[in-house]
Amino acid sequence: MEIAVLGIDLGKTVCSVAGVDGTGAVVMRKRVQRFRLLDFLAQLPPCVVAMEACGGAITLGGLVCSSVTSHA
Repeated sequence: MEIAVLGIDLGKTVCSVAGVDGTGAVVMRKRVQRFRLLDFLAQLPPCVVAMEACGGAITLGGLVCSSVTSHA
């Protein structure tokens, strides 16, 4: 399963995650509890992550970026 782009729909407690490959075919759909999202992302190979534009996305984006650079 090669994920090129991962889309995240942020919810208060549960996030919906969808991954597509290079051709745009959906290769994964999953619901992840928000407090487990960073651990879930850490298990995936590097890919583009797209989130909705909201206040929570700014905070979560910063956490994702800092966790990626600390594991690289």
